[in-house]
This record gives sequence, C-alpha cells and structure tokens, in this order.
Amino acid sequence: MRHAITATLLGAALLVGCGGDDDNATTKPTTPAAGATAAKPTNAIKIVDFVYEPTPATVQVGQKITIANADAAPHTITDTGSGKAFDSGTVKGTASGSFTVEKPGTYAYFCEFHPFMKGELTVTK
Repeated sequence: MRHAITATLLGAALLVGCGGDDDNATTKPTTPAAGATAAKPTNAIKIVDFVYEPTPATVQVGQKITIANADAAPHTITDTGSGKAFDSGTVKGTASGSFTVEKPGTYAYFCEFHPFMKGELTVTK
C-alpha cells in the first residue's frame, strides 16, 4: 500500500513538473482562413520590423502601389513567380518607393535581401 501511495505521489509530481511556463512559448502569426472577407483595396504597403503590412493586400490593375520602408535595412517587394509580374527594386532603409502590377491575379512575393519576409498581393480588375 505504501508503494502505491509513493508511486501516485511521484506521478503527480512529474505531471506538475511537466506543466510549462507559457512565457517562453513561441507565437506564430496567423493568416486569415480560406473564404475570409476580402481585404479592402489599398494603395500602400508598409514594411515595419521586417514584416509587410497589410498582407494579403488588394489593389487594382495598373494602380500605383507606394512602399514605405520604416526599417533601417533595404527591402524589395518581388514576385515569386517565374514571370516576375512585378519587382519594386531596392527600397532603401527609411525610404519609399512604388510599383504597379498590370495583370490581375493573386501573387506571392518576398524580399530579395530577406527571403523569410513574405506577403501576398491580389490584383483585381
């Protein structure tokens, strides 16, 4: 009987010890669920702390899209597709730039200097 109680207490202590401290948990950004309400059209994409805002972004064909780079580092907004529908060129740190897209569609893009930076652009008619 004494062994059963000891085993139970030991098991309970191990379970309590396995509880994690959520302060060290890593939070990943979430993306909108499929079928979510379409984003309002925009004419600007901001880059802040190596993140594109907004993403996804929605623009109209031929619309000038302004880029505001709030980071000290240079960035690009470059289509990932083989056709390279758009490329902003280098937007220096704390500077701005612009580009246009002439074909409708949904495009994934990234920063050529920081490939972990990714975004999505929907171009409508």
